[in-house]
Amino acid sequence: MRFFLALSVFALLGAASIFFAPGGPSVAKAQEAELRIVNHRVQTDFPTDVKFFVEVAGPDEIEEVRVYMKTIGQTSRSDYRQVEFEPGNVVSGEAELLTSGNNYVPPGTRLAYSFEVTDKAGRTLRTEDEVFVYLDTRFEWLSVSEGIVTVYYNNPLVESRAEHVLETALASMEITGPLLGIDPDMPLHIVTYHNYQEMVGALPFRSQATRERLVTAGMAFDKERVLLVHSGSSSVTGTTAHEFVHLLVGDALGRAYPQVPAWLNEGLAEYGSIHSGERDILNSRVERAIADGSLRPLSHLGSYSGTPDEILYAYAHGESVVTFMVEEYGEDKMAELMRALSRTFDIDAALEEVYGLDQHGLDSAWREAVGLEPLPPPEGSAGALARPQRPEATIAPVLVPTFPPLEATSPAQVESDTEGAGGSPDSTRRPEADAQAEQTTAVPEPGEPSEEAEEPQASGGCGAASVQSGMVGELSLILLLGMPLGLVLARRRRSEGK
Repeated sequence: MRFFLALSVFALLGAASIFFAPGGPSVAKAQEAELRIVNHRVQTDFPTDVKFFVEVAGPDEIEEVRVYMKTIGQTSRSDYRQVEFEPGNVVSGEAELLTSGNNYVPPGTRLAYSFEVTDKAGRTLRTEDEVFVYLDTRFEWLSVSEGIVTVYYNNPLVESRAEHVLETALASMEITGPLLGIDPDMPLHIVTYHNYQEMVGALPFRSQATRERLVTAGMAFDKERVLLVHSGSSSVTGTTAHEFVHLLVGDALGRAYPQVPAWLNEGLAEYGSIHSGERDILNSRVERAIADGSLRPLSHLGSYSGTPDEILYAYAHGESVVTFMVEEYGEDKMAELMRALSRTFDIDAALEEVYGLDQHGLDSAWREAVGLEPLPPPEGSAGALARPQRPEATIAPVLVPTFPPLEATSPAQVESDTEGAGGSPDSTRRPEADAQAEQTTAVPEPGEPSEEAEEPQASGGCGAASVQSGMVGELSLILLLGMPLGLVLARRRRSEGK
């Protein structure tokens, strides 16, 4: 049954949201009844932090007071903060939870908190969890709900928009829930802003340049089970349906949600969208990519980046593949895929388990279904190894000459050694030098003859240099080595003559 609820959202002095609970929360565990929470309150200073105030009393000096807190969503992990106070039997203090920057918490998040108190005598008191909704305290909020879905709005004049957002989310859940094999039972919150500039102040921080070129119509936070939507946008129906499916995919995958590739995540979001006009636009983008041959492999669409047009194309590609998966293999297989991925944390392993295909095989099957050639086998696969390969050029080993002492070497021996070594000075270059030379070699333009290609060079055989390329180097090396030897021989003749 749908009902409307006017919320007084923890308003204090117009800037802070305060929840006051005299007498404190109910006690879950207490070794000694003398320890007690006198009172406590929670204050939201949006968007920077949440403060927890508490007053504790006991028969002995209070040693430590902790506030345990956690987000109610996809994770059960809790954290705690220590309350600062002056020592005594009756103490009061506060602890702070940061909610901006790297600690960003989206408005609409349900937070659970509890207190733990210990004293010098060893007594311990632990309270049960209390829950409150962290909201944007710049506004007073109203809400409309049905089942597990609650939509918040901050202006009575846009109540009809909030109702429309709620109906869209429920319809999206009715379509996508069975497809993913889930029946959600935990609350899902949608916080709407009719004014975009108001919504910008609630989004995670981005640079000014990014904000100027990117307009965010909606953003889903799967861990917190929260969706922010610009309800004043003309695309509110498509945005709500699309982003709400992300929450459902997060519900289906749990901790494995970060492992879902973008093509599948966005493809499911578009498939679950009930705004047929946008789907027609996406289909036209895929048809255009098929026509001009600009399709990218699915394995390259694990995450999206690029121009807005390129991102929209990737959305369309993902939606087309998801539609093929559902129509070709049935809806039940998609639910099986979600279960397999949540267990394996590996998309290729999950696809293999359910469909008998990895991403490459699925991509090829989809391409054939739309009239294209399948992808060639990936490098290193059995199919790729079976393809004929061009024979690699055989590179003769380079022989580095070792010159004996000049006194024991004759001119004939020097000439023989240099010829056997290949003759050219380049034959003694380090491999690093050759690699550097390859990087700086000019490549002729197509159709422009290469100097090296004008006349084929004959191979001189193993260890022998080409005649044309090595002749000058041969002669230069012989002359350089022969001159010192000639001087030595001349000196010996002079000595003999004396």
